[in-house]
Amino acid sequence: MTVAAVMTTLAVVGLAACGSGSPNSSPATIPPATSPPSPHALATVTKAVASTLADTSAVDITFSRSPSSGAASATPRDASGSVDFRSPSGTIRIDLPGASGGTERMVFLTDTVFIKPPASTPPLQAGRPWIFANFADIAQYKINFPPYIVQTESINPAFTVYELAWGSARAAPAGRTTFLGQAADSYLVTVNLDQALAHATGAAGVGFAQALASEISGVSGATNGAPATITIEAWVSGTGQLVGARVTPPNAGIGTLTLALSRFGSTVQADKPPRAEVVDLAEIIPGAEQEALNGGDTDGA
Repeated sequence: MTVAAVMTTLAVVGLAACGSGSPNSSPATIPPATSPPSPHALATVTKAVASTLADTSAVDITFSRSPSSGAASATPRDASGSVDFRSPSGTIRIDLPGASGGTERMVFLTDTVFIKPPASTPPLQAGRPWIFANFADIAQYKINFPPYIVQTESINPAFTVYELAWGSARAAPAGRTTFLGQAADSYLVTVNLDQALAHATGAAGVGFAQALASEISGVSGATNGAPATITIEAWVSGTGQLVGARVTPPNAGIGTLTLALSRFGSTVQADKPPRAEVVDLAEIIPGAEQEALNGGDTDGA
């Protein structure tokens, strides 16, 4: 397996979401704030995010590349799945458009991801349709993977919610709207990525930290000493739950994504594929470290 062949497959996997936005997708434009940032708004968002991090939910994801008019509801559904934010772990199914499209499956576990490209994409090894990456070790590989990490982790719904938990610095009300058929308050949240990176600890710390570092490098002005910040639109329901978020992850190349969270308390089955069906990136990339697979259990399969 050549490096070119590997990278071609990873381009299909990591960038699969780029073209999946429907012409009827929800707008990518973030609305203007209706009031200045306030401690109360920040406290409301912070409390809602903390509640989500202690729960599970179903999730729908809409990808979009250009602004359009319409309501703020996250439909149509370009991807769907379920997430346990406590682990974090989850499963996502991405519907890819076109004749060569299909369904891509992703299983997120702590600092790791299993990806099964659509049947139209040839497997990296015969009989092994799943690709495994250990983001805790991937920085040791002798090939440049940061873009792949941030592309993949940005599709992980838990990543956006943890960004809000770790890096929310200011929040401004952006009006009352309808989201997922229910009344919700919209907030524009300024997320300090440097602050988020400094707080990237716990089960999700290693993989999310590498994605955050890649985002920081993609923020204009961040290398000149200015804070690396992004704006995330967050929707909070009348019961105080975080029910949605919209973000354009810098350096990820996947456009704007909108998360819609529902059915809180749902059962999440983030099952690892059979080991015999998994190919480890570290095993097939020339010159890469091969400890992840040969060392035993780090692939979790």
